[in-house]
This record gives sequence, structure tokens and C-alpha cells, in this order.
Amino acid sequence: MKRIEFILMPLLFLSSCACVASGKGSGFFSERKSIKVMDWNLETFFDANFDGDEYTEFSKSTAGWSLQKYDGRLERLGQVIKSVDADVIVMQELEKREQLYDIFNRVCSNFKISKNYSYGTFCRQSDSSIGCAVLSRFPIKRVLTHSIDCKSKGEQPPMRALMEVVLSVGEKEITVFVNHWKSKSGGPEKSELWRNQQESLLARHLCCAIEENRNVFACGDFNRNLDEFKTVKNDSGLIDIELRGRKNVLVQSPWYDIYGNVYPVGSYWYRDAWERIDHYFAPRGTVISNFTVERDGPWASESGTPVRYYLRDGTGYSDHFPISCNISF
Repeated sequence: MKRIEFILMPLLFLSSCACVASGKGSGFFSERKSIKVMDWNLETFFDANFDGDEYTEFSKSTAGWSLQKYDGRLERLGQVIKSVDADVIVMQELEKREQLYDIFNRVCSNFKISKNYSYGTFCRQSDSSIGCAVLSRFPIKRVLTHSIDCKSKGEQPPMRALMEVVLSVGEKEITVFVNHWKSKSGGPEKSELWRNQQESLLARHLCCAIEENRNVFACGDFNRNLDEFKTVKNDSGLIDIELRGRKNVLVQSPWYDIYGNVYPVGSYWYRDAWERIDHYFAPRGTVISNFTVERDGPWASESGTPVRYYLRDGTGYSDHFPISCNISF
């Protein structure tokens, strides 16, 4: 089992077989709660300290990386967060936990205290340079991490753990599974083995949550396009995605509308085509609404594609667009 760097913090005090949901989650007969969630791969968001585990281009000041450029990235990230104004911010490719304090301090003065992101958590495995993080306006009740150890499958590349974050929303709880699956570097066929392992891990934990009648959804950068998942039509004629493993689980994806049409714009622009590799998944008992690829801002180019970050001149945002939605449970 690989060592995982993990932090859970109340930022406010530190700021200077297929499983199918029946629709009956906990609190089903009480009033529904709704939260707005933003998910975003930040694209190698390192801080300004040189610790030795950064990617080569960020590893020293002579490579062009600096405190000034880091501050610029923080400022632009804060602009996006304030613009989207979500209740929960899920991020991939952040370097370390201290950056959550930096982000908090960039945005806290622009909201009422009740709208600040007073809670956060971060996870990074020891063999990885970057990890995943959550900032939340709601208390984080507990966090678990689930990692893969598949030596029988050959030499295992560095992979991020699956984060299980339980939020307390009023008198209810909702579990968020945060994902950052293996990229296709080294070839999509060769790396698919590891994404399959991560799919199986997520399916198993989602299925357990559903069987326990917990409110739950998953999100993140799955490095797998929408059309690469197995789809089935449910009894209502709606398209579900089947996440497969030792236990299979059926989930909805907001990339599909009720007519089976796919959202016209993707979250990632690759080889002059849209890819939909950033996802929200939830059982049908949870309602996903107002799904949006957030590109109404300077982080979108004139042609409508992501303005990725360029280290040389310190400009840009990310090669992914943020995606947001409302989760009601």
C-alpha cells in the first residue's frame, strides 16, 4: 500500500451484479437538499517552492517558474471560482495541501462569511507529484482514501487514490468520490488496463454506498471519453453508464440529456476535437441538473476552447474547462 499525504482542515480557523438505485436514499421523504459543484483539472498547478518532486519544467527558477507566476495563477484561479460560485470545488493536479490556504485567502474577501470555503481536504500519493483536493462551504465529516495494488497485472504506474469525502449538508450527508484516472500517456491500449482497475474500484465503492442508502455521486478527470464507457438504456428509456468491476453499477451522466443527445461542447480540446473526459456520475435517486461546461470567461479562447497555461510567459488557465452542476438529494 502506498503512503498517501492527506489533510482535512477547517480553513476558517487557519486562514490569516448491477447495483441500481431505487431512488430511496437517506432522508428521501424529507425536503431535498441541493448543492452546486464545480470540478476542474487545474493542469499541473505547482506552488513556488522547489521540493524536488515537481515536473521538470517547474523544478527550478531557471526553468522559468517563479513566485510571481504562481501568484498570477492563483489570481486567475480565484477569478474562475468567484465567477462560478459553486458550493463545492473539486480539483485535480494540485501539488500540495498548503495551496488550499492560498486559494482560500484569494477568494475569502469576496464572499460573505457564510459563502466562504471554510473546509478542505487534500490527497496525494507518495509516488505522485500532484494530487486531488476539495474545498467546501459545508463541513467535511470524514475522508477515506482507496488505492489500487495490482502487482499481478505487471509493473504498476503511479496512480492517484480514489478519495471518499463525506459532506454534512444541514441534517443530511452526501458522499463525493473524487477521481483522477490514469492518463493515456504511453498509449491508450496499454494504459487502459489501469483505468479498468480504477473503474472497478469506483464501481465497488459506489455500489456499497447505494446498498447502504447513502446519498452519493462521483466526479473528476477520468481520462476516458464519454463514448468509451459502456452504455445501456434503462426502463425509462434514458441512457445509463455501466461502471464495471467485480460489482457493476448503473449511473447517470449529465453529458446526456433526456433525449440521449450529448452536450455539444466538451471539457477538453484534443487534436481539433472535443473530448468529454471530465465527468459527474450518480445513481438515478440523485438529481443532476444545470450541467454546464464553464467557458463564459477569459479562460476560453475566441474560438471557444480552453486557454491552457503557458509557463514561458506565465499566461493562461488550464487545458481543461471546469464543469459544474447542481446535485439534489
